[in-house]
Amino acid sequence: MKYIHETEEFEINAPTVVTFGKFDGVHSGHQKLFAIVKKKAKELNVLSVAVTFDKIPLSICPSAQQHFITTNFERKDIIENLGLDILIEYPFTENFMHTEPENFIEEVIAKKLKAKCVVIGPDFCFGKDRRGNADMICQYGEKYGYEAIVVEKEKYEDREISSTFVREELKIGHMETVNMLLKRPYSIKGIVVKGNQFGRTINVPTVNIYPTDCKLLPPNGVYSSETIIDGEVVLGVTNIGTKPTVHDGKTISVETNLFDFNKNIYGKNIEVCLKHFQRPEMKFDSVEALKKQMENDAAFAKELFMIQ
Repeated sequence: MKYIHETEEFEINAPTVVTFGKFDGVHSGHQKLFAIVKKKAKELNVLSVAVTFDKIPLSICPSAQQHFITTNFERKDIIENLGLDILIEYPFTENFMHTEPENFIEEVIAKKLKAKCVVIGPDFCFGKDRRGNADMICQYGEKYGYEAIVVEKEKYEDREISSTFVREELKIGHMETVNMLLKRPYSIKGIVVKGNQFGRTINVPTVNIYPTDCKLLPPNGVYSSETIIDGEVVLGVTNIGTKPTVHDGKTISVETNLFDFNKNIYGKNIEVCLKHFQRPEMKFDSVEALKKQMENDAAFAKELFMIQ
């Protein structure tokens, strides 16, 4: 997949079928859009393209509000695995926010993207004061030479699937629902770093990664998990939080006890997939109490995974 980012100066040298959106989480509704884009591109023998947006500048949106289900890197990987030809990560600037909607259609959709078909959801908005919408995309199709397809939203239990829906469920630790909405496990990627080696002192070795500041996390606590290491899936139990029994700091880590795994993976990129929220993080009165609880957490996860 070709990846164009950090620039507004691009031009695709072939016709395209294109879709637009923030695509935070790349949930099942987004995946429906991509499937239609790929199908239509194959029919027309043109390129399939997704246009998304870079991080919103702090001058527009405070950092406290900039937490995302997927980081830009994670979003890119997921979209690439879904088989699109091109991903464009358009800079979200003040200038872009004040673009007249028809100018965006003419300059970006028609000229830069050479769109033969535009696939969008019914709530897609763009341009100055968000005056551009799905109706406008349809209205200008004949003038600028593209077909417009408006795709109805996917639903789960009679509610429209959206990034907002995913965030709400993630914030309360409903991992089964989150994973259903995403059509894959919610995950956190990172490089394994050395911790304080505390787990080894109580015969419960763990691996540690630190999520980026912009990553939206579920509640601090313990989760049954699957960790992907060099393509291998390893079952385990993961703690997200500050480890208050042994630490006084505020830094959140993702610490995983991997079952039946003893390889040295420091420095490796791993992906921790959360399957079930077991309990909130808590501070214990003693190291022995913590060790006992960690053993109970592992036993619960193994029962969930049906490990003998």
